[in-house]
Amino acid sequence: MADCFRRPDPLSFEGNVADNWRIFEQEYDIFIAAAHHDKPAKTRAYILLNLAGPDAIERERSFVYAAEVRAPGVKVPAHATVVFDVLLIDVFNVKDDVQVEVLHVPQPCRRKSKKGDFIRYHYNGTFQDGTLFDSSYRRKSTYNTFVGLGHVIAGVDKALLGVCVGEKRHIIVPPHLAYGENGTSDLIPGSAVLIFDIHIIDFHNPKDSVDIHITHKPLQCNNTSTANDLVIYHYNCSLLDGTLLYSSIDLGRPAQATLGQAEVIEGLDQGLKDMCVGEKREVIVPPHFGHGQNEGSVVPADAVLIFELELLDLRKGVPQGFLFVWLEEIPDPLFSSMDLNQDGEVPLEEFTAFIRLQVSMSKGRLHPAMEVDVIIREMFTSQDQNADGRITEDELRLQTDKTIGHDEL
Repeated sequence: MADCFRRPDPLSFEGNVADNWRIFEQEYDIFIAAAHHDKPAKTRAYILLNLAGPDAIERERSFVYAAEVRAPGVKVPAHATVVFDVLLIDVFNVKDDVQVEVLHVPQPCRRKSKKGDFIRYHYNGTFQDGTLFDSSYRRKSTYNTFVGLGHVIAGVDKALLGVCVGEKRHIIVPPHLAYGENGTSDLIPGSAVLIFDIHIIDFHNPKDSVDIHITHKPLQCNNTSTANDLVIYHYNCSLLDGTLLYSSIDLGRPAQATLGQAEVIEGLDQGLKDMCVGEKREVIVPPHFGHGQNEGSVVPADAVLIFELELLDLRKGVPQGFLFVWLEEIPDPLFSSMDLNQDGEVPLEEFTAFIRLQVSMSKGRLHPAMEVDVIIREMFTSQDQNADGRITEDELRLQTDKTIGHDEL
């Protein structure tokens, strides 16, 4: 019976007994043949094979025979020949580390992942025989996790360190750096070697700020954008892997926003400040300055965004909640200055002429994101206390005394 366990080819042994343990998962049929007897039995087992030398093989044969050949319901006759058909499923050493094969590194690689980064990646997970057990591609959603903090199995956690955005890796994880001897539920059997093919989509650190790169700046830049200004700009918005999400060019019109008034995501608001007309920028926005964990129809949750910006026009603004501000000292007396024909009352037409005059002389500024006539009518209405279509000196004073913060009139 002992001969049926011998390998036909010579073995080469290195190291001591402790260094050469292997765990094989074997599927085999046991055929027991004897005179007038032929009874097959099937079993599946994990067998410890010690490849330390010929003296250990005899002990090993006894172990395998005792543990596996005597399968339930099978009686082995004397002098029977036992034949094993073996399919090797897994092989590893208890001292194995995770094996990482780098398949592709995009150039340039601006940064590499480190402990504490938050990473998004796609993967296929297979056993050593090629059987697929899990895939983010099938779920049509990346796997998102922190790196180096033990949120995933140890082998994958280690293999995700030092990667670039867009990098692809082939990872072999031994069971002691995966799910160990027990496996997990019905998905991963005990002592299984796992293979992952991963593709890094993006990563960031929760401490990242908005990253601004100026790609073009006009020679003359005397007027720059700031809070409350209306900016008109073209943009492309993409993921770090180059996937285009939005483009003002595709929409056929430029975008516009009033800075500092939460009209766009915070990272874009920062990226649009201190720009000159004609300036171009690349702005990288981490998710905590973007859409965060909120998944939209186009933007994935926890996604890092890249904006390519070009400032087309800049209109200086007014503080939030105001329609008009004075850029110089307020005329004194104010009502007499507004009452152009000095008849003691100011109708809408006269009020409009007065405000337009102040703007044309750069003494005052209207809200840049609203139609001029709409702003002036709203200002007039707020001053016309009795709604009779005229502002009197008493009404103007009362409005000024109330100081409601809507506008300076």
